[in-house]
Amino acid sequence: MPADYKSRAHRGKQKKSLPGYVWLLSGLAIGLFVAFIVYLDKQPENPTDFGTAVQKEITKLKQQARQQTDSQEKQKPTEEQAGTEEKKEPKFNFYTLLPDLEVIIPESETRPPKVKNKSSAQSSGEKKTNKQYILQLGSFQNLSDAEKLKASVALLGIETTVEHVRLKNQTWHRVRTRPYSSRKQLYRNQKQLQQNNINAIAMELK
Repeated sequence: MPADYKSRAHRGKQKKSLPGYVWLLSGLAIGLFVAFIVYLDKQPENPTDFGTAVQKEITKLKQQARQQTDSQEKQKPTEEQAGTEEKKEPKFNFYTLLPDLEVIIPESETRPPKVKNKSSAQSSGEKKTNKQYILQLGSFQNLSDAEKLKASVALLGIETTVEHVRLKNQTWHRVRTRPYSSRKQLYRNQKQLQQNNINAIAMELK
């Protein structure tokens, strides 16, 4: 009997050990948990915030590209603007286009002087000179505008020509009458043009 008691007491004091597969499953669970935490840390906090950030970056790049394009367009020559302004105001300042061989005649000098009677009219008749005069009706950068003016003036019975000149790297098309040897005829045609809303400038050829 004493021997049996000792044997039972010895067996009761032995500790029970956990199976190996339990430790394996525990380690696997811990590893998966750590991997999940790392995965969540790398992901954006909010998918909506991520999409918004991408959209903002795209908008920023578009604005930079637009600003660069605008700066390049500002540096381009203003040929298109010059063409637009010319369409709005087809007539050019004649005083800047006249060569040295031409002199503008004031309007007061193109009008024939008033006379009181026939005798004074005959005595104050226009002196014969070798001077020649022309009327310039307009100057255009667009040839079609010059041709249109020439055609409309032809309906009034006034013959004109289109002259092409090159000034400051630009081509201008001038509409002019044939030369006149008489100021009276010059004034008569100038007045007729004014009555049809065409302002012609009288010039003397040297």
